[in-house]
Amino acid sequence: MGINDPAHVRGQYVEKDALSVRASLHAQYSANKQGWANWVFQQFVFSEGDAILEIGCGTGALWAGRLAPKNARVVLTDFSPLMVEKAQALLGGTAGFSFRTMDIQEIPFPENNFDAIIANHMLYHAPDLDKALGEASRTLKDGGAFYATTIGENNLKELNDMYRGYSDAADFAYSKGLTFSLENGGDALGKYFSEIELRRYVDCLEVTSADDLMEYVASYNDLPKAVFDEMRDEIAGIVKARGMFRIEKDAGMFVCRK
Repeated sequence: MGINDPAHVRGQYVEKDALSVRASLHAQYSANKQGWANWVFQQFVFSEGDAILEIGCGTGALWAGRLAPKNARVVLTDFSPLMVEKAQALLGGTAGFSFRTMDIQEIPFPENNFDAIIANHMLYHAPDLDKALGEASRTLKDGGAFYATTIGENNLKELNDMYRGYSDAADFAYSKGLTFSLENGGDALGKYFSEIELRRYVDCLEVTSADDLMEYVASYNDLPKAVFDEMRDEIAGIVKARGMFRIEKDAGMFVCRK
């Protein structure tokens, strides 16, 4: 099963909040102490009074502890009402922010409306990527920036390699066959944007708790108990022998203009 499978996406973000479990592991065990959200914000160029749209905002965590630019209008959206509810609980009442449930394939705003549009690790979930990118381009102002983050083929390679060892006994959600990745995202964006720059973020996970990693694994996968226990024991063995289970990340951002 791919992580962009529609049934998988609904189970992860609409029926429950598995996102927070995964964010917790990355926050605790990432080796790059700058932090993903801090790096992402370092790439943004916002100005006073900007109209900013985030598509697939999840729990709103990207904006936690941050203020909108002066007099800016920041619209946080997600296709999942549960995610929008959580984002509003986190940021509701913060000046400049509004929230709504929205599908990127049908953005309910006029042409040339936003100075910046953010799609953080979500475009590979879009059932029709061309339609999604077309809508982002349509609603972005001339001279505005589209910031699209995603992962690459080698993201979490060591964990995916472990999954393959158990693939006969369980069905795992792999980061494979993505419609929008670091490798193929530029080609997809090239149909709608004339300027495209890829920026990479260097990081890895250095996990020292088998229980924490298995909570992460279980957030993606519904595993039989025997498989869960065997994987946990294997991870615990690696941690005991090496002091940690090191897992490479492969992520970055496309910065685009029309």
